[in-house]
Amino acid sequence: MERINQWAFVAEMCIHGNPSGVDNTVATQGKAVVFQRHDNSNPPSVRPLWTFPELPLLLVDTRQAKSTAYEVAKVAKLKETHPKLVGSILDAMDKVTGTAAQLIDDATFDETEEENLKRVGELMAINHGLLVSLGVSHPRLERIRELTDHEGIGWTKLTGAGGGGCSITLMRPKVAEAKLAKLHEQLRDENYLQFETTLGGDGVGMLWPAVLKKGTKEDEEGGMEIDLDKFLNAEGTEGVERLVGVHDDGGEREGWKFWRAEST
Repeated sequence: MERINQWAFVAEMCIHGNPSGVDNTVATQGKAVVFQRHDNSNPPSVRPLWTFPELPLLLVDTRQAKSTAYEVAKVAKLKETHPKLVGSILDAMDKVTGTAAQLIDDATFDETEEENLKRVGELMAINHGLLVSLGVSHPRLERIRELTDHEGIGWTKLTGAGGGGCSITLMRPKVAEAKLAKLHEQLRDENYLQFETTLGGDGVGMLWPAVLKKGTKEDEEGGMEIDLDKFLNAEGTEGVERLVGVHDDGGEREGWKFWRAEST
């Protein structure tokens, strides 16, 4: 699994220049991690949060082009100009992250309780404010906050390097359907792309055994094996999902097994 993570990081470097390593690590391991890179000369510290709950998110793409390398360089320049001030902002962000990790990692944390979600949401709002002070937000990101946070629908922060790109909104429970419908309509009208999803899903997985049962004669001999040629010849994401998905017309397939760092 670590090899997958490292190659994914190489791809991140090709695209972003000097990435943090967060995206590839979480995508590989799943759930969430507490990720901290002290300097570029040493490996980052990564602490998985295996009990991280799945939280309801609204992911919104601003459709505003941005450059991670540019945003990172901009913050580096700001820190060079105002080292103590920017250093204090980064320290505050570290404390916000640590507080959130401690809150969610607590055995008593219950994501179904509104008060717990509110505490996480408040930390997200603080984090976003600190990022704004570093100059990495964008008017289209702030517009999303206007439509969600100010209307009592959720708590929004920019994600990635900012400057455009996407935002995530932790949704409040029991929001009126009419209010949600109005939000979705406004986002569509203003050319935002929106996805309802969850935070804290699984990471790298494999279908085991890699055999399909399609209700054909092959089933009598154990089913059709997914070999390399079948996988590579599948057309696009939909083709891969049809080939290796958990569900099919024939009913429930063998489930996915997800790799875990502590068991590999």
